[in-house]
Amino acid sequence: MPRERLDKTTQRVLNPNVFVDLQTLIKLQYEIRGFSLLPKQPVQSLLTGRHRSKLRGRGLDFDEVRAYAHGDDIRKIDWRVTSRTQKPHTKTYTEERERPVYILVDQSSSMFFGSKKLLKSVTAAHVAALAAWKVLAVGDRVGGIVFNDNNYIETKPKRDRRAVQRFLQEVVKMNNALDVNSYSGQKNDMLNEVLKKTNSLITHDYLLLVISDLEGFDNQTLKTLINLSRHNDIILAHVSDSMEKRLPDEEIVLSNGELQMVAGMNEVKTRERFAASFTDHLAKIRNMTKGYGITLLEFNTIDPVSDQIRKMLSQGSNRTKRK
Repeated sequence: MPRERLDKTTQRVLNPNVFVDLQTLIKLQYEIRGFSLLPKQPVQSLLTGRHRSKLRGRGLDFDEVRAYAHGDDIRKIDWRVTSRTQKPHTKTYTEERERPVYILVDQSSSMFFGSKKLLKSVTAAHVAALAAWKVLAVGDRVGGIVFNDNNYIETKPKRDRRAVQRFLQEVVKMNNALDVNSYSGQKNDMLNEVLKKTNSLITHDYLLLVISDLEGFDNQTLKTLINLSRHNDIILAHVSDSMEKRLPDEEIVLSNGELQMVAGMNEVKTRERFAASFTDHLAKIRNMTKGYGITLLEFNTIDPVSDQIRKMLSQGSNRTKRK
């Protein structure tokens, strides 16, 4: 497990459950093993990266012989099978196509929260690192935007290890700049601003991975996502903490990684209102994105992120390929 470290600039002691460091994110490249990305998985499966698509009559690798369909290239008719079956058959092939992945990583003040193990901001950083290393491992370009309440930093998609490390370094910088005092409690519109920027940067056939608690999700967010989904696949990696779903009925200790305070949660109505707010918001997002081919995945702050990804991938997917 990563140890506490001293930030030489701020002289803060950084707990690895509260703040990330580059070495930890680099080491996550060794956690991408243990789950396979099958060629015929739907392209909207998490972290698919480079994929194989069936092409009629052209390609690199032979795939199968099937009944001839109107529009097939007659030059690819398999005459041997056609003669044997007395019905025209054609050969089909598969071809590898590039599938660049663009990752949006939320490091805003609302992400600076966690009750048991990791903060949401740290969990998001781990998801981003695993995604980036996985995409690079299959030979595709990866880039993205890291953002907080006020700023964002773009990294252009590249098929380059050093570029991935630069991207992760930007994640670390924004993560380490988080402070409990920066949370205003007011709606932050940076998610919409970053999505608008993304819409002007990526063209088509991208996999867009948005890692966030989606606190600022609204109608404008949905509108931009729908526009992006017309030519790209989208995954919303929603990060939440167990305490957001249900407040404890006893006193809890709140901390910013340095100082601590005790807070009472004895009011039943307060706990119910808090839980309902989270449940309603997530249900709204799920209902709003349903039907647009936008995938919603849920990450918690307790289980290792690599285990969560393996579990989600091994369960398969009913998501259909974008037309």
